[in-house]
Amino acid sequence: MTGPMRDDEVRDLLHEVAAGVEPGDRLDAIRAATSARRGGRGWWVAGGVGLVAASVVTALALTTGGTPRTTAPEPAEPSPTPTSVDDRSQHVDDLEELRRSTEGVRAIYYIGDTPAGPRLYREFLTLDRHDTLSVAVAAAVGRTPDGRPLPADDHDPDYRVVWPALTNASAEMSSTGDSIEVSLGGDPEGDLRSRGELSAEEAQLAIEALVRTAQAAVGDRLPVRFLLFGDPVDTLLGVPTSEPVTTRPDLDVLAHVSLSDPFEGQVVDNDEPFVVRGAANSFEGNVVTRIQRWEGTEVVAEEPTIAGWNEDRLFPFEVTFDLTDVPPGDYVVISRTDDPSGAGMFDTDTRRITVID
Repeated sequence: MTGPMRDDEVRDLLHEVAAGVEPGDRLDAIRAATSARRGGRGWWVAGGVGLVAASVVTALALTTGGTPRTTAPEPAEPSPTPTSVDDRSQHVDDLEELRRSTEGVRAIYYIGDTPAGPRLYREFLTLDRHDTLSVAVAAAVGRTPDGRPLPADDHDPDYRVVWPALTNASAEMSSTGDSIEVSLGGDPEGDLRSRGELSAEEAQLAIEALVRTAQAAVGDRLPVRFLLFGDPVDTLLGVPTSEPVTTRPDLDVLAHVSLSDPFEGQVVDNDEPFVVRGAANSFEGNVVTRIQRWEGTEVVAEEPTIAGWNEDRLFPFEVTFDLTDVPPGDYVVISRTDDPSGAGMFDTDTRRITVID
C-alpha cells in the first residue's frame, strides 16, 4: 500500500474478507481486546492462541444471503470450478496488510440455537502459532492445538460443537493455491461419513462452520476440499463433499444478531464508557441491547439502535453505556432483534460480564 488505510477502506476490506472481522469492529479495539485477553484463560495462551472478542454468529456486515429457513437446508453447494487465484480479490496486497494489522485475529464458527433453528455463531481468536489455519480448524471441531478437548471454560457456553468427540482436524492450502484442504480424522471405529443422530441441519452447519473457519484463517473465500484420514471423501456427516465446498448465503446459516464486544467473561470498569458492538439484520433495523443482572431479571441499562434490514446481510451496530451507577457484580449483555409479530421470534446474542469499581 502507498499510505495508511482510511477507516472506510478498512471497512470495505473487512467486508470482503471471508468471515473476518466485521466493519463494526475497529482494529484498535481488536488489538486492545487481544492484549487484555492474554492474561487469562491459560490453555489458549499456552497453546499459542488467545481469545479475543466473542461471538460468531454474524459474520458481521457480511455478504449477501438468502431468507431465513425454518426447514433443514439443502446440501452444501459444491464448486466444480474453483475461483482462480487471479480473481479471488482485487485487493490482495491490502488484504495481506489487513491480516498483519489485526495480529492474527481469526473467526472460529460454532453452532447455537435461534427461533429459526440452529445457526452459526463465531468467536474471535488471535492465533499466535505460525500455522493459524490448522489451529483454527482444530478449534472448530472442539480440539486444542495439541489435540486435547476444548476446555468448557474457554468456550462460550451458548455455542456447541457437534462433531464426534474424537474428531480431529488440520488444514493447509492446496498446491495450486486456489482452494483449502481440510483433513479430518478421529476414532477409526467411528464413521464421520454418517450424520448419526445429528439433524440434517446440524450436519450441514458443522460442515459450513469448518468452511467459514478455514476461509477466515486464510482471509479469502476459497472453496474447501475435504479429506478423511488423508484421502478424498465423498460424504461427511451425510453432506456431499466430493467437490470443493463453498459457503451458503449468510442469512441462511448465520444467526441474525451477533456480539463481537464484549467477550464472554469480560471485566468492565464502571468508571469507563462501556461499548457494545455487533451486527444484525432486524425488522426495520431495530436492535435493542440491555444489561441485566446475571441472577434475576433486573435490567440496569438499555439502549436501542438501528442496524439494517432489506438486504441479505448483517449490518454493524454500536451502543455506549454509562455504568457509573451500576454496582459491581455479574451481569449479562443481551442484544436482540425485533419481531413485529409478537410471537417472540427474535434472535439474541449474550455475553456475561463482571462490573467492578
